Amino acid sequence: MYLRCLLVPTAPGIDPTCRLDAALRLSRRLHAHIGVSFMAPGPEHVLAGMASLVPIGCATIEAIEQGVREAAAEGKAALQAWCEREAVPFMPAGERLDATFATWTELSGEVEPLLTLAGRVNDLVVIGWPDPEVPFTGRALDTALFSVGRPTLMVGETVPHDLLDHVIIAWNGSLEATRLIGQSVTLLHEATRVTVVYARTERFEEAQAADLCGYLRWHGIVAEAVTLPVQDGTPVGAALLAEAERRNASMLALGAYTHSRVREFLLGGVTRHVIENARIPVLMAH
Repeated sequence: MYLRCLLVPTAPGIDPTCRLDAALRLSRRLHAHIGVSFMAPGPEHVLAGMASLVPIGCATIEAIEQGVREAAAEGKAALQAWCEREAVPFMPAGERLDATFATWTELSGEVEPLLTLAGRVNDLVVIGWPDPEVPFTGRALDTALFSVGRPTLMVGETVPHDLLDHVIIAWNGSLEATRLIGQSVTLLHEATRVTVVYARTERFEEAQAADLCGYLRWHGIVAEAVTLPVQDGTPVGAALLAEAERRNASMLALGAYTHSRVREFLLGGVTRHVIENARIPVLMAH
C-alpha cells in the first residue's frame, strides 16, 4: 500500500507549521502530497453555543461568516508562504501523482464528521498533541483515532529532521497494533532502522508468538527484536518512552487503546500515558 495522501487538518487560530514540517519530511521520502483541510464551524454551530449569551440577528451571522472568511484567508496565505519557503508547489495543475505538493480545502461544519470523511480518503492523518486549552486538538485526535480508520501521526513542537531514522514499534500482538502495522508497511520500509520492542506484560507470550520481525522480513524490513523488562510499579507507557529515548528513536509506533478508552481514563493505560508524555512523534491506529 502506497502512502500518497497525507492529511493535515487545521482550524481558525491553529498554527499547523510543525505538522506541515513533519508531513513534508515524510512526503519527500514517500513521494506523497500534503492535503491541508481548513475546518471551521458554520454560523449555525457557532450560534448554537451563543444562543443563551447574546441576542442573535443578521448582523451576528454576518460577523461570524466574515470572521471565518478572514481566518480561512489568513490560513491559506500562511500555507502559501510556507510552501514558498520550503519550495513546495501549491495547488499545481497537472502535477504528477507521485510528486510532493500541497493542496488547500475549506470545509464548514463540526470537526468530527468533517475529519472523519476527509481522513477516510487519505492514507495518514497528521495531528498535534492535544491541548486542553485548544478544543480542536483533542477533538481532532479522538476523531482521527476512533473514526477515520487510517493511521494517525501525532507530532509536537519539535519535529526530528528525519522522522524515519529510527522507528520503534511497541508490539503486543493486539488487533490495534496489527492494523497499524498493516497500514504502515510502506512507511516502515522507508525507515533507516526499525526496532520491535516486546514489553514484559501479561501479553508477552502472545506478542512473542506473533513474530512481527519475521513478518516484516517478508516485506524487506530488517527489524531488531528487543525485550523490555518492566519494573513493578512502572507504567508500561513510561517504560516504552524511556526506552525510545535511550535508543534515540525518531518515532514510536503503537496500537492505540488496546483496552477500552473508559478503562484507560479511569485506571491509566499505555496509550493515555504516551499521548500525555511523548516528546517524539507517535504513530498510532485503533
